[in-house]
Amino acid sequence: MSGLSSALNLGKSSLATHQKLIEVAGNNIANVNTPGYSRQVANLATVPALNMRGFLVGQGVTVSSVQREQDVFLTRQLRDKNAALGEQAAKTSHLTELERIFDIGDNSLSSRINEFFDAWQQLSANPGGSVERNAVLQQGALVADGFQTAQKDLQRLGSQIDDTLAAKLGDINLKLQQVADFNQRISTVEATGVSANSDRDQRDLLLQELSYTLGVQAYENSNGTVSVQLGNGLPLVEGNRAMSLEAGQDGDKMTFAVNLGSTTRPLDGNSLGGEFKGLLSLRDELIPQVQGQLDQLAHALVTEVNALHAAGTGQDGSTGVLFFRNLTNASGAAAGIGVAITDSRQLAAGQNAGEGDNRNALAMAALAESKVLGGTDTFTTFYGNLASRVGLAGAQNRLSQTGLEDTLVQLQNLRDSKVGVSLEEEMINLIQFQRGFEASAKLLTTVDEMMETVLSIKR
Repeated sequence: MSGLSSALNLGKSSLATHQKLIEVAGNNIANVNTPGYSRQVANLATVPALNMRGFLVGQGVTVSSVQREQDVFLTRQLRDKNAALGEQAAKTSHLTELERIFDIGDNSLSSRINEFFDAWQQLSANPGGSVERNAVLQQGALVADGFQTAQKDLQRLGSQIDDTLAAKLGDINLKLQQVADFNQRISTVEATGVSANSDRDQRDLLLQELSYTLGVQAYENSNGTVSVQLGNGLPLVEGNRAMSLEAGQDGDKMTFAVNLGSTTRPLDGNSLGGEFKGLLSLRDELIPQVQGQLDQLAHALVTEVNALHAAGTGQDGSTGVLFFRNLTNASGAAAGIGVAITDSRQLAAGQNAGEGDNRNALAMAALAESKVLGGTDTFTTFYGNLASRVGLAGAQNRLSQTGLEDTLVQLQNLRDSKVGVSLEEEMINLIQFQRGFEASAKLLTTVDEMMETVLSIKR
């Protein structure tokens, strides 16, 4: 009877093991569309054999562990590419807005500058005409308004970037705390010898999202926890403790820092990655450069026009009159530009008060083609170069984003092929495990019948 009891236990272990295999396969099938889910595999181990009357007889099978499939290299590649994609994707809408500000259409700043000098050309044909004089003043006001509008749009764009970054802080801090909570749970569960597969999947998904936003780096420790850091090494998560990001204000710009508990460390675009790096590079690098060139253009226009106008004579005999408000330096010129003349008779169309003198108006019209900016650019070509730079930045951004999206799709497909769920494979496994379960049940039935036969003999 001891042999039959051993066979009965063997069938029981086989039945329970195949039931567990079916459960694992079923869980894989159920999570085929779950984001970040990794296929789980049950590892089987033979129960140690027993010496029975001089023979080592096996005692069945058991599930030694259930582990998830993982590819560390692909996981790291996905995080790195997500950080790069986050950097480019965050720029897209703001670069589109920047391209709108510096367009080259009919109502662009470039066209307004051209129309301003065209008005002077028309004035040269009729120096005493009030209509032509008012047209010059009107076009000058439109040029000033164009500069001021562009400057305000740039300022507004910087504020929008700050608002976008500030809105992300709460979600980031929540995810950092969730990673710390998963660290605590995983280390506690796995200390008992059980793999916390689902928790690891969810933690990896959080790390991927944090990479997209912050460009974080993660390193796994021997106890199953992960340490999360910024690119410059500042810690964000250590064990079950999460740091937090904080926002501050420096003038009209928002600043960021990481609260380490005992101290606070400031952050800049070089220490951050992902969306934060992309947005900060726009706010702190590209927009100030564009603003500087816009101010340079406004200052050059005001300086050259004022110099020529002050040298001429108005219809009322006035001289030394500035057309635009005087600007002492280039910084803030786009915001400060404005027409100083209020009386059209003060427009210096000639070099003296003689009626019909149009020499100054002709010189002013010729200024449109003068290379007054660095000796290489006219006003319109300088603006064209500025618009071209903005357009090139937008085009490069779109190209990089498309390339990174394609790369991520390929990496995700590769990841899914290696560690994701294949329904075809799981269906094959399910049939195999079902057959094993049925055979185990048949074994139990057979042993039970044999035991009944033995017992009937004894009776």
